[in-house]
Amino acid sequence: MGVLLNVDYKDELTRLRVHEIVKYFQRLGIPLKLAKISNEIIADSFYIHYRTPILRENPGDEEALWHLFIRSYLSTEVYQEISKISRYNYQVSKSASVKLLRAYNSLLSRIERGAVEGVDDKKQDMRELSENQQLRQEINSLLRFYMGNIKNIEKLRKSITKALGNEVGKEAAELLFDIDIDPYRARLAKILESLVEMIAAVQPEVEQGVVAERRGVISGVTRLRAYTDLQKATNLSKAIYIQSRELFGYKLATKSLSIYDVTLDTREKVYLLVDKSGSMFYTLYDGVAMDMTQKITWATALAIALMKRSKKVVLRFFDQMVYPPITNIKDIIKSLLRVLPLGGTDITAAVHTAVRDAKQQGLHNYKLVIITDGEDDMVHPEVLKTAKATFRDVKAVLIGGYNETIETHLNTIKINTANPESLKTALKNI
Repeated sequence: MGVLLNVDYKDELTRLRVHEIVKYFQRLGIPLKLAKISNEIIADSFYIHYRTPILRENPGDEEALWHLFIRSYLSTEVYQEISKISRYNYQVSKSASVKLLRAYNSLLSRIERGAVEGVDDKKQDMRELSENQQLRQEINSLLRFYMGNIKNIEKLRKSITKALGNEVGKEAAELLFDIDIDPYRARLAKILESLVEMIAAVQPEVEQGVVAERRGVISGVTRLRAYTDLQKATNLSKAIYIQSRELFGYKLATKSLSIYDVTLDTREKVYLLVDKSGSMFYTLYDGVAMDMTQKITWATALAIALMKRSKKVVLRFFDQMVYPPITNIKDIIKSLLRVLPLGGTDITAAVHTAVRDAKQQGLHNYKLVIITDGEDDMVHPEVLKTAKATFRDVKAVLIGGYNETIETHLNTIKINTANPESLKTALKNI
């Protein structure tokens, strides 16, 4: 029997979520004592995170240990922090459920081995369990170990939300909390922290690209913005004025008259190839901050800055493979957090893919920008020449490295320090 009043354990959706969590354990290869951890317990582990839990009073001996375990967890600061990002969030609630069940599973194993005095694997009275100090200490220790420190994730979520928007912040928090990437969480959090700092530092440069005025040259039709725009009224607006002064007056008051637009959006369209091979996770020294920054952090910050500044952007990460195209910042962060630093760089394959995309999708008016440390001795000059003939312009950004073939055939920006100033320099020259 479960210990929550506000869960219908027979509901089909509840049973489905229990099934998905069990399958998740099996996929991760984590053993779970299903003989002692009932479906109701699994449901509890999910719903205490997914919604505000209402705990049953006076549980029976059969669920006394689980009730004490949950009550102890709900009183922790860790739970308060996790609930901020898990409430009505299926993915985070599932990940938190898995971690909580692992902690409870470990407690059951320790009890079986006789490692907790005064507790056995038989039914026990709730009051007796509550008074067992060693048991309470054991529970708190396991919770700290398996649930981790969530404070840094919440702090990072807020800073990402401020710099890149709520949707990106939420996505980052979910991925950082996910159990699959626990071994890499500290490294990924550090990358994201540095990334947000860089984006914030170059924010004025990336607010928007230049929109130029071309007076006397019509570039389209738009709606009336100010009454002074009446001098650019379209023939339709003039006809309305002649035929119906009442309708014209109404459309004028609601600013729904059409006018000729003489502005031209001159922001560039950019196709980005970003190297994510193993060498990109090496660091460069930042003389100003007296710190080391990973090359992938700087490269991703540049990619996001270009995406915020440009009219349209297509991005592909690559190493020895070329990854699916990305067209928004949220997916850049998602890809970065799921990146595993692999060896090998195939710049030729990446450029060939970009050329193919340009031909198939009509991207010839895009500027191709290749961001890499250049650690590839097999770059084919012919593919670089083809890229120059295919795209409007081609530039390479070499971070803390060199590549003779690239520097010979492409306009190259060389970066030797990974900091906001070098980021601004790259933005000005791309």
